[in-house]
Amino acid sequence: MVRMNVATNNSVLAELQYVLAKAGQGALPRTASTLNAGANFVQGKWREFAMGGELQGVEKLKNPSNGYARSIKVKKLSPFNYEIYSEAAIAERIEKGTPELDMKKTHPFGPRSRVSEKTGYSYLIVPMRWSTPKATGFKNIMPESVYSIVKSFKKMQTDVSADNSSIKTKNARGQMVGRAQYNKGYSRLRGMDIAGTIEQKTRMSGMVRSTDDTGKNRSGGYFTFRIISANPNSKSFQKNAWVRPEQPARNVTKSLADYSQRFIEETVEAAIMEDLGL
Repeated sequence: MVRMNVATNNSVLAELQYVLAKAGQGALPRTASTLNAGANFVQGKWREFAMGGELQGVEKLKNPSNGYARSIKVKKLSPFNYEIYSEAAIAERIEKGTPELDMKKTHPFGPRSRVSEKTGYSYLIVPMRWSTPKATGFKNIMPESVYSIVKSFKKMQTDVSADNSSIKTKNARGQMVGRAQYNKGYSRLRGMDIAGTIEQKTRMSGMVRSTDDTGKNRSGGYFTFRIISANPNSKSFQKNAWVRPEQPARNVTKSLADYSQRFIEETVEAAIMEDLGL
């Protein structure tokens, strides 16, 4: 978990709280309200960063994330102390940084991996989500020309989930694993049907329109599917393919703390004076 606090350590405030409590005059409502607003303001700034926005002293994200933004929550610990936190793994990776990761050495050997009957090498099928043209916070955004085609596709639907499937094959560990079963006749995008460069045609080729994870016919999403293979002779085994570069630590919470401290200094003193009628 990554967390930070919005609170005030103002000694005058602490003394006033004590005096007011003894006098039976209650708390400092304007001050408490100001800190509540500050916590929400900092949460908004953090979410803005997660969606690709600016944060002073921190490099912008190349791949904004809606999921990261949604994971940022506020918890009230006391009237004058709020915790803003994220339990998402991506938050910790961004905060602490990550070493280089060659996914060819890890992903084809996991519990959902498969083994090729032809080569004997293991591999993993990876779904790549695509967003619609006007969406924000996504790495893969399809152009309007592609969306106009795929939005009317017959949807790919899960008929039987992997956990409930009677169709089982071995993974890289030799375990028999259930494989999801899908409806027949769903549409797939062909690269030759769209305009663009060869790279664009290749990246979007095979795109499907899918139902949501429950298998019900709702909005779902758009996906392409790619393979990470352990086979050294496969295209996916090229030197730089499926390698996540080292990511330096981004001290997001320190920048947010500095940001909130400025807010506290500028607003809390004024709120105290207002509470006291000064």
